[in-house]
Amino acid sequence: MVLVSLVTLIAAMLMRDFFISNLSSYQEQITDLSTKDKVRALHKSISTVLDSSQLVIFNSEIEGVLRDLHKIEIAGDFYSRDIERYSIGIVVVMIILTGSVFLFLFMIITRPLTRLLSATEQLKGGDFDFQMKESIYSPLNTLIVAFNNMITDLNQSRERLLEAEKQTIWQEMARAMAHEIKNPLTPIRLAAQRLEAKYYERADNLPEILEKSMRVINEEVDNLQSLVNAFSGFAKMPEAQFDHYDLNKQLRDISDQYSDDARVDLKLDKDLKEIYADTMQIKQVLVNLIQNAIQACPGEPHIEVSTSVRDQSCIISIKDHGQGISEADLNKIFEPYFTTKKKGTGLGLAIVRRIIRQHGGEIKATSVLGTGSTFEISFPCNRRIEQ
Repeated sequence: MVLVSLVTLIAAMLMRDFFISNLSSYQEQITDLSTKDKVRALHKSISTVLDSSQLVIFNSEIEGVLRDLHKIEIAGDFYSRDIERYSIGIVVVMIILTGSVFLFLFMIITRPLTRLLSATEQLKGGDFDFQMKESIYSPLNTLIVAFNNMITDLNQSRERLLEAEKQTIWQEMARAMAHEIKNPLTPIRLAAQRLEAKYYERADNLPEILEKSMRVINEEVDNLQSLVNAFSGFAKMPEAQFDHYDLNKQLRDISDQYSDDARVDLKLDKDLKEIYADTMQIKQVLVNLIQNAIQACPGEPHIEVSTSVRDQSCIISIKDHGQGISEADLNKIFEPYFTTKKKGTGLGLAIVRRIIRQHGGEIKATSVLGTGSTFEISFPCNRRIEQ
């Protein structure tokens, strides 16, 4: 487009120069002919041989010729001036038209690019449920169609991946659940069999055996009940109810609850005004991570909690000064039913990750043995998700 505009302007300027140079050449030729001087010389030579009556007529004709020659010169000057004026006007009009066409084409090209940039930001935020508006008049419509097809393919692949991930998780949970249920069943069966044997033996210490057996049975039943409750909480997590609220205030309130149990250092970003999230679910995440951080610290617990804004995402960091997590365990901590605690269910961090992903974010953990661990949460601050 720029090349065409330059060629058009150069052609207009060449045409202008052509007309002006031709007119100048014409005027120079007229000047070179010295027509006026020749007419005056002719008048001087002939006027001496004419009588008075013929001289009057001849003088009148000579004056007419000189006036016509003067008119030709004036017309040439006016024509030269008009050519310059009109050529400048044509160039200005062409510049305006070319600029308008260029601006129009620039808008046609850049507007789809701007929408594509905005669409990539949505994809970056994890939103795959949208399509860009297509236009057959846009030179980039083929690119837009390809982008929409890519979003559709990504969405389908994402759904298949999520479905496969869900199936894998449920299979792992089923195996873990079967294992966890089998463990307490063994002492329950042994206690029941022992109690039955002592009953038929009419043992003298039957009341003592009954008391011990019932204690074992009740304890293992309580363990089963805790396991079932944790499993139920993981399997039946309600849909998030999104709303605007102050995350920094929520963190201050939660930290105050643990002020007697640990030293909690807060470093909250003032630019993080509000987030769009489920208040109760994010609180569940923060409470779980802060409790884990406190439990990971030997002696007097010391943890650091901070917030920040990075690329329109909310960042929450919870750091402890505990013993750290081994590299082998670090890759498994978010898996259902994996735990390093003696009485842990292994569902806490699995639930945390599920909540964060439901908010369109991610959670990652880093750790150094003997130094401590850091859990960092990242999710869009104000991403609206259709319920």
